[in-house]
Amino acid sequence: MKRVTRCWTLMLASLMLILTGCASTPKVDSDYAEGFNFAHLKSFHLVPINNSTYTGQPGASLTEQRIEQSIKSYLTNRGMTEVPADQAEILVSYHVTTQDKTQIRSYNNQFSYGRSYYNRAWGYGWGNDIDVRQFTEGQLLIDLVNPATNNVVWRGIGTKRLKRSTTQDERIDTINEYVNAMFMQVPSW
Repeated sequence: MKRVTRCWTLMLASLMLILTGCASTPKVDSDYAEGFNFAHLKSFHLVPINNSTYTGQPGASLTEQRIEQSIKSYLTNRGMTEVPADQAEILVSYHVTTQDKTQIRSYNNQFSYGRSYYNRAWGYGWGNDIDVRQFTEGQLLIDLVNPATNNVVWRGIGTKRLKRSTTQDERIDTINEYVNAMFMQVPSW
């Protein structure tokens, strides 16, 4: 009995290692203006989100507050200082979108043939399985704007399939993971 228990324990531990190794990295992309020197930036200003985020409720949502905190933490950990907009070397803006999507997959997974005993007929055919899944995809866009020209000099885009039920800690970790991965793509930082 102990041998069976050890075997199951070993199999479970192996499965956990495999699943840990398959953890996905954030899906991020970025684009930037050629010739802009990102290395010299020492101060930033986070452009406030629209004050009427949702009808009748002033202020930022919990998600927006977490994104702002994550952006500020990343930039201050880089040694940058948050200053008023008129003193900033770079302006930071962000936008969050969600979109409902449908994924449809068709599988040709069955071939059958047969003979009817009574009709003495032969036949064959293909079977299809169709899998339809609906999900929500979230997208976080972060822009770095040159205050002198008011032009975007860098844009980071993070995309993720959103889960319906996550804990507060999972939400915060996901936001931090995406913000960090996006800013890692700023050239010369």
